[in-house]
Amino acid sequence: MPYLERDYKETNINYLSKDFSSLKSTLIEYAKTYFPNTYRDFNETSPGMMLIEMGAYVGDVLSFYIDQQYKEMMLPLAEERRNLINISNMLGYNVKPITPAYTNMKITQTVGITGDLENIKPDFSDTIVIAKGMKIKSTLSPSIFFETLDIVDFKISGSADVNPSPTDFDANQVVSQYTLERKVRAISGETKTTTFTVGSPTKFLKLELPETNVIEIIKVIDSNQNEWHEVDFLAQDKVPVETHYTNDNDRNDAYSDIDGNVLTFSVPYSLEYKKTGKRFITQIDDNNKISLIFGNGVLRNGQLAAAEFLQLDQVGIVIPGESEDIDISIDPLSGDSRSTLGETPSNTTLTVTYRIGGGITANVPYGDLTSIDFKDIIAGNPTGKNLTITNEIPARGGSSGESLEEIRRNAKAFFATQNRCVTKSDYEARILNLPAKFGNIAKVYVDRVGVDTLGSSISQILANMDLDANTTLNASDVTTLTDGINDSISLGTGEYTPELDSTISLITNFYNDYQALLENIEIENEELATIDVNILSYDNNKNLVTIPTTNGTVHPLKTNIKNYLSNYRLITDVINIDDGKIINFGVAFEVITNRSVNKADVKLRCINKIINYFNIDKMQFKQVIYTSDLEYELMGLDGVRAVNYVELTQDFNNLSNGRTLDIQDFTALWAYSSENLDGTGPTSGYGWQYDLRQFYEPLGEFYVGNGIVLPTMDPSVFELKRPKENVRGLVK
Repeated sequence: MPYLERDYKETNINYLSKDFSSLKSTLIEYAKTYFPNTYRDFNETSPGMMLIEMGAYVGDVLSFYIDQQYKEMMLPLAEERRNLINISNMLGYNVKPITPAYTNMKITQTVGITGDLENIKPDFSDTIVIAKGMKIKSTLSPSIFFETLDIVDFKISGSADVNPSPTDFDANQVVSQYTLERKVRAISGETKTTTFTVGSPTKFLKLELPETNVIEIIKVIDSNQNEWHEVDFLAQDKVPVETHYTNDNDRNDAYSDIDGNVLTFSVPYSLEYKKTGKRFITQIDDNNKISLIFGNGVLRNGQLAAAEFLQLDQVGIVIPGESEDIDISIDPLSGDSRSTLGETPSNTTLTVTYRIGGGITANVPYGDLTSIDFKDIIAGNPTGKNLTITNEIPARGGSSGESLEEIRRNAKAFFATQNRCVTKSDYEARILNLPAKFGNIAKVYVDRVGVDTLGSSISQILANMDLDANTTLNASDVTTLTDGINDSISLGTGEYTPELDSTISLITNFYNDYQALLENIEIENEELATIDVNILSYDNNKNLVTIPTTNGTVHPLKTNIKNYLSNYRLITDVINIDDGKIINFGVAFEVITNRSVNKADVKLRCINKIINYFNIDKMQFKQVIYTSDLEYELMGLDGVRAVNYVELTQDFNNLSNGRTLDIQDFTALWAYSSENLDGTGPTSGYGWQYDLRQFYEPLGEFYVGNGIVLPTMDPSVFELKRPKENVRGLVK
């Protein structure tokens, strides 16, 4: 039927009138238009007006509730706590019923000495290892407790720990006692335990804890000593498992790997992910009570295996797996051969260990936590020798729970930060977020495998190729390509080689032929890395160190990083972890002072300014150093009238432009091997050789000058090692 001939009745009703006054006016006009002879008394006191106003009132109320319910469906407009919690859960954010306070605890233990007079050392055989959960009581409020969040191990030392210090001497002023210091994070709260008896299996079993101030669930164990793991969502079947070396049969201490190789720094924990069906999520209601929600599956044969789970409403159905009829239809709900939401407990008793506490009263001042109420010594002398403890900073962060606006903001932030690694910054932030107990990571640099790293990877690729007559890349091209990459590009020197253009051309040709090449060759290892991760760590003196492979065994830290990233990386990403390079340098300077100042004092302040400027915490991979900025810093010091020069160098006897420090009998502070950044490595205890003179005087066509120190092509970090020795200058 044509549009103009459609049979419909026009009306003048305004459906946008939603408040009482508008609805009343609309109803009056409607009565006058459609019932002009039936009702004419529109006096405010007439019965007809009463009915019109009642209709307008009902419409007004209904409009209000419709608007209100629509508002409550939107995160920015919701006002009811229950609705905000539900929306946050939909976005994956778990609202916290109460916020605990955190602080840093300093724990010390005194030990004796060992060795002879020529080599007195602390006696580490007298040290102890304290389990996490050590309970500390507040001095001002005895009802407030804090618990440590990690193991306190006096048998190891890391970059964050203070080196042993002598604290007692005998009559001959010989050290007789050392004090060891460790630091650990502590949270306000107290550990509680409750049990639940579970009978027949129930889909999505929900168990509610009695308290309203539950901070976290620590552990859930059933009657068969099986552990249930908390996950973010029930479909998450992989959970992290951290193992301390005291519970690892393959490791004797934190300074050795599973093969007994000695590590340069401590790695107390090993990290791996395991697949399990025994999992649960936590959920908070509008009364601030926490509930544990389990999955929807049961064990078919009583064995602990994730592949044995079945949906409850499909128990007894056998999934066709060995049938010869390959076309048989399978109900996707018939079992977890496709997926599962986890097991639900049945006919068992669950023991739930959780932590309660927090609140604004937990924000105790500095030095308030000095009394150990409970500790569990898992290694060493169980008496616990001469322990002292205190909180270094005031406890902060405790509050009565998240306000409505905090829930709103936190849910938005959680949704915006996707739980996966996609960009370079994602990988770097995620790696730096790895807890220090799995190995300390000082610096990290992430990049896609490309032309920069093709030179180091090409030989490995070609070694895995079975070249034959059908390949589009002949043997002479391969030889020229590898020779060009290995010999023509001097990584990190900044020098230009004439063969560079031809090398780039060969690389381009290689890429053009690569697809055709893959059709005619066999690659033994198809897992070619797509993500290069370069890392450096700190030693006990907070100097940068590499993480080498010992006797063919991968360092535990690298293993932990790979296992950690496996839960966040894209399926197409293959991670390759390498050591970054360290470029140590010294600083030479010359300043002119005012006549009336103490030159020795000015020199000391200049040295301290340089040391602070090159603080290792500020140095990153591929960082450009602007010497002019450092000169500006020195000019701001009292007593400095002029700065003649500041230069980064690896040889104080070979400064640029003929400069000299004019120091008698002064020799270079270190001696490097002849290898450059593309060589096999340094041999002197310092880092790699790097020609820094090129940035201070003309040496070739690509002179930068003006003290702009460019980074190397290989990922490396500049480090001012032993600054008290390697900062030298003259004050005139």
